[in-house]
Parts: sequence; structure tokens; C-alpha cells
Amino acid sequence: MNTESTGLLAACRAAEASFHVFFTGESPAPGTFADRLGAALSAIEHDLDGAPSANFFEPPDASSDSIDALNLLAAACTSFPFSRLLDKMLFERLAALAPRGAHSRTPSAYESGSDAAFFYDHAVRLAGLLKDLVPAYCALLAERSGEAPDGAVSRLRPSVLKLDSAQSAFLRMKPGAVALEVARMSAEDPFAHGRIFRHQDGAFVPLTLPSIRSADEFYGYASVRRMFQEHFRAFSEGRNNLPLLISSLPGLGKTQMSIAYSLSFPDITLIIPQPEDLTTGLEPLIAELAAWPEHKFMLFFDDIDAAKTDWYYFRTNIGGTFSLPENITLTIASNQRFPVNISSRGRGCEFPMFDEIRCQEMILDFLSAKGLREPSKNLVAVIASDYVSEFGQKQFEELSPRTLVRYLDHYLSDPAKRKTLMDEANSEVVPQPDPQVFYEENVKLMRSIHGEEALDQFRQDAVHAK
Repeated sequence: MNTESTGLLAACRAAEASFHVFFTGESPAPGTFADRLGAALSAIEHDLDGAPSANFFEPPDASSDSIDALNLLAAACTSFPFSRLLDKMLFERLAALAPRGAHSRTPSAYESGSDAAFFYDHAVRLAGLLKDLVPAYCALLAERSGEAPDGAVSRLRPSVLKLDSAQSAFLRMKPGAVALEVARMSAEDPFAHGRIFRHQDGAFVPLTLPSIRSADEFYGYASVRRMFQEHFRAFSEGRNNLPLLISSLPGLGKTQMSIAYSLSFPDITLIIPQPEDLTTGLEPLIAELAAWPEHKFMLFFDDIDAAKTDWYYFRTNIGGTFSLPENITLTIASNQRFPVNISSRGRGCEFPMFDEIRCQEMILDFLSAKGLREPSKNLVAVIASDYVSEFGQKQFEELSPRTLVRYLDHYLSDPAKRKTLMDEANSEVVPQPDPQVFYEENVKLMRSIHGEEALDQFRQDAVHAK
């Protein structure tokens, strides 16, 4: 190992040592800047310490190498520079590790010999080492890799060369100024205590939503539920942050499912903005949330009039002039279909209409989930018929999954009703749900939302369905 390699290896080990001081006993959240920085330092040390060196052009001998790790680190710095994300990580760790007490975050807490001074010294050392470490390592790799073979293309992202901490605040701030910044950050993370917030008048207000069912309490609409689960899992795992654009008639579950499935992943924070944030305040809202890359945010715009909304800011920030930061995604729910130039920028989800077939699918799913093995078709039909009958008696304001769930909860808690319907299911003449009732209610909803022009298409779809 030559002198240059020895010096880089020593610098890398020193940087690793300071990095691990901040994460002793815990690991950074997967996919975060801190996680990728730690992985990059470890991979650089491995490739310098007697192991086969990474090569710009040849695939790694193992499953991954330092070039792969540096490419992932560069991908974490697409929205903000490396120095800014490093400083944010260090300030947050200083705030989390600072000793408690009335003067724990004052300049006096950083006097020599204190724990605060110890962490501050490691922050300064890490920022100093990272000023040249990655660029110098890349220069060494370039020297070792030699000239590119004919037709070869480098494996290293060009943005890796920008992974330096030359602009880090820790290279110029004194301990007193650091103490003040740590105090500010400790007090100002609005998302430290809660997972649901309403964005109103520029503030994030914590919310509780006790009426929201859990993700495993939805029935029927299996393909829609699978899509919701896969979509939010992909965002949680950092694989995709495409907006989800949901359209359906009212009452089918857009709101409940969006909230329930996003909150089923513990690392997702739900933000419920005002409708006007979509048309005038989207850029500043995204910029404010992007400043907290350790959080994953799902912005849920509910009950949006897709036909009348001014989509300028959405088009600008989603696949337009700007890219949506990796830690942010949007879900927009509407009773109308989205314009083509909007739906092409996200993942579409359109709920099928609620008719007598889907009503019975929900009932069958519900009964199975409650432990009834292989519910008979007769029982399912009788329950659906009784539900439609109660709707006709004005016990429900609409025919929808929303009111069917209320009906089923009552059915489950009423032994006398269950016995009566079971007897009907075993009779010679089994009542069936009236499809005409569903048809008329869907026509009424379509007319109220889309006007007469949409009804012809609906009637054609209904004829084809038969």
C-alpha cells in the first residue's frame, strides 16, 4: 500500500470512528443520508484495506463495492448539497445526545471536558475529514483503474465528485454558535411527537383520527387494497414516491383507505393540507418538508374537484421544472377523473362502482374475516338483500361500502338479527339484492357529479357488464 493509500485509509478510519460516536448503540434509519454515509465509509475502508480495489469500469467481485455505496450516497443528495445534509445530521445528533438540564444547550455546556464538547469535537473532525476524503478517493480510483477500455463507461456517478463538506458550518462555527443552533433544532422539529398533522396557516397542527379503521378492517375491493398496500410499501422502502391519484364515486373508501394504508407503515408521517395548498402553496410546502429528510411525508389532498382545480403548481413540481424530493409523496382523492396531463404524472387508482356484485363480495370477505368458514352464497345474498331493504327504509343515506360496514357491524352485534337472516338463508325462497336499486343510486351520483353527459357512458358500461 503506497503512502497515498495509507493516508486515505487512516482518514477513512478516523471519519468512521467519529461517525460511530454519534450512532453508538443504534443504527440510522435505512435509506437515510446517515445510513448511506456510514455504508460509504465502510465500503471505502474495505476497498482500501487490502481487498481488491473498486474499478471504474469492471463489475465488483462481491455483490457491491465502494462505487455502489458512493452512488447511493450521491442519490441521497439530489435535493440538497452534501454539506447541508451532513450539517443537518450532525446538528440533530448533537441535539439528541446533549445532556439534559437548564443549561444543557447553552455555550457554557461546550466547555472543555464536557460531553457536549466531546460530541462537538467529533462533529468538527468528521466535517474536516469529509472535506477531501471522497474526491481524493475517487482520484485514487481513477489512477488505479487506468484508461477506459474501448466502449467502457464509468460506473461512478459524476455527482459523487461533489460529495465534500467544504461548505459545512462546522468548519467555521464556534461552539457557542453551535449550541444555539442545537437549541433551535431541539425545539423546532414539528414532527417529533405525532404522525398525523394538519397544515393550516403555515403551521403543522397534530391531529388524532379515532374513526379511521386499520388497514386490515377493509373488505372487498381486493385489487384496490393490494395496490394501496404495494404503493405505500414502495414509498416506505424508498423505492418510489410517485403521486397516487384516486378517483371514484363518494363513499367507496378513498379517504379511509388512503389514511389507513399510509399509517400502516410506521415511518410515514401523514400531512393533511388545505385544498388551496395544491393550487397556490405547493412549492413552499414541499420545500419546508424537504428540509426534514429523516421523515417520510405523505401529503393527502382529499375531496379535490379534479375538473376545476388549477393544476399549474402540481405540474411544475411533479415531473415538471422540479422533481419531488424522495421523502415526499402525494395522494389526491377526487370524485372525478383526473385530466390526462395530470394522471400521466402519477399512479392512477379508480374504484369500480358499488353494485350488487361488489356488495356481496364485501359481505363474503367480512364474514370470512370474522371467522365464518366458507359462508354460503345464500347467507351472503340474504344479508345483501336486508342491507338494501334497510336503505329503502331510509336507515342509510347512501348505498356504499361506507354504510355497508356500518350495517355489518350492527349485524355482528345483534344475535337475533343473525338468527333471522340465517333462517331466511335456509328457506326455500332466498331473497336477492335488487340490482335496480344499485343502478338507480349510481345514476343519481353520476348525474350529481358529472352531469347528464356522463350517463350515456355509464349506461353502456352497465349493458356490457350484463
